[in-house]
Amino acid sequence: MNIIDNKWTFNFFVLTSIIFTSCATIKNAEGQQKISKKAESLFNEGLIMQGYGEYEEAIELFKQSIKKAPIFINAYDALANTYQKNNQLEKSKNTYLKLINLNQNHFYGLYELGNIYFELGNLDSSEYYYQRFLGINKSNDKYAKNTWLNISNIRFSRNAINNPMKVTPINLGPKINSKDQEYSPAFAIDEKTIFITKRMGNLSDVRPNEDLYYATLNNTDWEKVINIGPPINTIENEGAFSVSSDGNYIFFTSCSRMGGKGQCDIWITSQKNNSWSEPKNLQSPINTKYWESQPSITSDGRKLYFTSDRPGGFGGTDIWVSEFTNTGWAEPKNLGPSVNTSKDEQFPFIHADNNTLYFSSNGHPGMGKSDLYLARKIDDKSWGLPINLGYPINTRGQDWNLVVARNGKTAYFSSDQLDGLGGLDIYSFELPNNLQANKVNYLRGYVRDALTKLPLSADVELTPINGESSTITYANPDQGMFLIPLKTNMEYALTIDKNDYLFYSENYNMPNIQTDEPIEIIIDLEKIELGNTVVLSNIFFDTDEFELREESIQELEKLVLFLKENKNIKIEISGHTDNIGDSKHNINLSENRAKSVCEYLIDNQIEKERLTFKGYGDRRPIVENNTIGNRAKNRRTEFKIIET
Repeated sequence: MNIIDNKWTFNFFVLTSIIFTSCATIKNAEGQQKISKKAESLFNEGLIMQGYGEYEEAIELFKQSIKKAPIFINAYDALANTYQKNNQLEKSKNTYLKLINLNQNHFYGLYELGNIYFELGNLDSSEYYYQRFLGINKSNDKYAKNTWLNISNIRFSRNAINNPMKVTPINLGPKINSKDQEYSPAFAIDEKTIFITKRMGNLSDVRPNEDLYYATLNNTDWEKVINIGPPINTIENEGAFSVSSDGNYIFFTSCSRMGGKGQCDIWITSQKNNSWSEPKNLQSPINTKYWESQPSITSDGRKLYFTSDRPGGFGGTDIWVSEFTNTGWAEPKNLGPSVNTSKDEQFPFIHADNNTLYFSSNGHPGMGKSDLYLARKIDDKSWGLPINLGYPINTRGQDWNLVVARNGKTAYFSSDQLDGLGGLDIYSFELPNNLQANKVNYLRGYVRDALTKLPLSADVELTPINGESSTITYANPDQGMFLIPLKTNMEYALTIDKNDYLFYSENYNMPNIQTDEPIEIIIDLEKIELGNTVVLSNIFFDTDEFELREESIQELEKLVLFLKENKNIKIEISGHTDNIGDSKHNINLSENRAKSVCEYLIDNQIEKERLTFKGYGDRRPIVENNTIGNRAKNRRTEFKIIET
């Protein structure tokens, strides 16, 4: 089982029966003319060889059969079909044309000529034979549906080629690409490491070997890719994967792996102490006895998009999504008919903005075998109509697995139709404005003990002030480092928690942070000791008011939880202002604000005896009141440990 091809199964009896039935049911030019037993014998031997995948032997047998019976239409049909399977399209086309000369209304001959001319890029001839086929086939069967889709593809292709996108795909070069197949690029949010899938040999190989590789960025150049090795890679196929924003987790596909549930499953591995853990199967409801592959994890780690052919879809392979809850992964939901079709939708990539989905499909109007599209989220339940990324991003070949950098415009994708080093290669290019995702920045933090300055592991939570779901990660024990994405149009509350330490609170109002550079901070956590203080950076009041704003609730809930987990401590809540206005008024205002916080805690089952409050006005600034930014820092709410 491999990861690129949806489902490779070999059933000789099915293959031969399909070929024989298709041939035997066609009215042909032989009429009452008898076909010699030798011609029939050669023909039947050819079917057997074709069923075994021995195409060259089958071709020779069919040619001998035709030599014995020059108007043996079934032999022409089988010969053309075998050329087609063997990717000898010109010979297949010429053989079908001879067949049509013998029988101008040959059902499959007309249909396959339409397919072959389309694949060869001769759009006019393709449409001509498709229209002739529709003139014979009056039903609405799968062949008619495919024909109408391909006619729409022809018309789309003409327009796309006449109006090309202004993009120039650039090959990532020999350190990433080779004569083998490279595809499915992925990055953590800092884009310092590229992960890829490498498949040895040709796409048509029956037993491929697919593994995960990675390369690190050296200034602006990639180092040579390295096999990621065990325990991720095995003798089976691994690939088609997604990396969490912080780089600590890889979700990947493996087929026929020990412990799997179906044909291909999604697995997870985590990185600690610079090594990857033994992968774990995600189990149900993500994995089933069917085919699950090509995961894409959202930047907040809350949703997993993936491809599956499980029941309940629209046909072929569909894109599904599951949300992580308190009890694990929820039952996956199909993305619906605006994204999924009766054909194959594959390789979903959800951008770090969590709203822009890129994917491949052969069921929407496009250029050829598989095109790239984007869809934007309308709400939690629906998506807008997909937009084809256009020519030359899309070609007549397989265009797969596009990913987009955090800047929203630098794209990476795989193609076998450009001037590559061999087979599928990975390319990059700049997306046109209308195809870009929203820009995303990131925060890199280092957590330390305030006294020893030694790194600490800690829980990290980033919560949008507007109430969207939080991103939860951790600071690793090696460096105390964490990495977390930030949408550039949002305001966030950041909290850092560790047992026996005071929690840390910070606010990031991204529209007011005018930089494209990542944000780096060092967080010194204080022990829960007498006199230590925490600034509550996400307590909000309107100007000159002391009523708590709704956006303060999540920070207050964090304080409630902290006090319930540490029942022996008592705290003082203090309010502070800048030096604008009357000093006495500022003291009253700051005291009323501290009192509002105290009352909230009491209303949420924190004992009154553990709390005091005080207003200090402008008497205890933490920075000079000489700028707008500094005055904002001095307007704050704090709590201090006064008894343990």
